[in-house]
Amino acid sequence: MYKLLFAEPAVDRLALRTHARKGLLGSALIRACAAGDELAIHALLRGFWPFVQGFERAIDMQVKKLPLRTLIMRFGQERIKRFFADARLALSDMRDEEGSHAALWLEGATAIGLDLAGVEPVKGVQALLDNAETPDPVEFFCWLAGTEYVAEEMAAYLCRAPAFLDNFPDRRWRWGEAHAIEHDGISHLAIDEDLARAYHPASDPVLAGVAMSAQLRRCHRLFAAAAADVLAKYRYGSETETRDSAMVENRFG
Repeated sequence: MYKLLFAEPAVDRLALRTHARKGLLGSALIRACAAGDELAIHALLRGFWPFVQGFERAIDMQVKKLPLRTLIMRFGQERIKRFFADARLALSDMRDEEGSHAALWLEGATAIGLDLAGVEPVKGVQALLDNAETPDPVEFFCWLAGTEYVAEEMAAYLCRAPAFLDNFPDRRWRWGEAHAIEHDGISHLAIDEDLARAYHPASDPVLAGVAMSAQLRRCHRLFAAAAADVLAKYRYGSETETRDSAMVENRFG
């Protein structure tokens, strides 16, 4: 049976989920998508495609380079060996159940007639990709967890928006459905937060939790800024003239 390295999370998941939801509800792009705005839906699927596609690649590359010695020194070789064997199995089962998230995103775009070939990332989306490639394992796993919060909250919001679903031929957005699945056992989110805490140098869970929460909230703010850039690019024809990153961060909190 899969077992995390820590019995209890170091962060307040409800507060972080609320923070991610606040960013989505405050995003003009996501609100317009929920209202069924065709241009906004096309902007979402085009604008975030470089991140969805690149994020899977970044995860695969980063996991191969993880410094396992840090964890072995802290938890012992046998425990870490067993942990990663169980984690790979759990994640493999989830991928079999959900399919590739990039493939599901592409499927949704194709269903409404969008060609995503050659889409270049706007400034905010490129910032998301740059952060996903951090060599710091604490930041990396916080980034994975932060992305998961946003994905789950966006899926829950848009998959319950009839006007959004009406744009798809079968009224289903399968990328969203994959993130709305409730798995038996350990989730992506729990594994990511567990590993972020395991790599954090502080043994005090309060100190580790404060640092992790700051990283997770920063991730959420950057998604909000990226959404503003996507809307500016695909609705107004310019990435940055219509919004200011600092303003988005200050409003989002």
